[in-house]
Amino acid sequence: MNIFSYVVDHDNGKAPNPYFDFCTLCRCKFREKAKDARGHKLPRNIVELASVEDWVIGTGGASKRSVGRHGTLVYAMQVDERLRRWDYFTDQRFAEKRPLETGTYEQTRGDNERPRNNFERREQFALVSRHFYYFGASAIDIPERFKCLEKTGPGFRKVDPENFRPFREWLEQHYEPGKQGDPCYQELPKGAKRCKSSC
Repeated sequence: MNIFSYVVDHDNGKAPNPYFDFCTLCRCKFREKAKDARGHKLPRNIVELASVEDWVIGTGGASKRSVGRHGTLVYAMQVDERLRRWDYFTDQRFAEKRPLETGTYEQTRGDNERPRNNFERREQFALVSRHFYYFGASAIDIPERFKCLEKTGPGFRKVDPENFRPFREWLEQHYEPGKQGDPCYQELPKGAKRCKSSC
């Protein structure tokens, strides 16, 4: 089991997307193309490296589009499925995650966009979780003894599973799975309605 930790620099409900009973990570932490302008392979990111049963931890950043401070947990999700974007887009279980131009805020935040080319269809992925803890703007403080799990700065890091195990036990003992809060900030598309409990 791998545990990936990164800073959620901008938490607007799109990536991660905690709506409609699933937490998904699709349009973030991924490669937009296989190679750079010189023909060198670009490094793979979390959505390409993670497998079923792995965990992804998103912690707070200092940005106003994030929690506003480090040392907090925005979300944690265990990967139940890793789907190619075309499979994600065509799976009716995730039809509600297709973005709408107007509607509720949740409906406009969809990360399930139609892939535009073969690279997006076959080489980009969506991580799907039913076992997740999303706090958003209500991010919880990470206890001092678990600060070793936090990644600061860009990129991501892998966490030692031995360090993660007691953190997971603590999280499961103190919090219920699911969506616990709204995004840290909300970008309102034309016609969208803000979440009921505003951030």
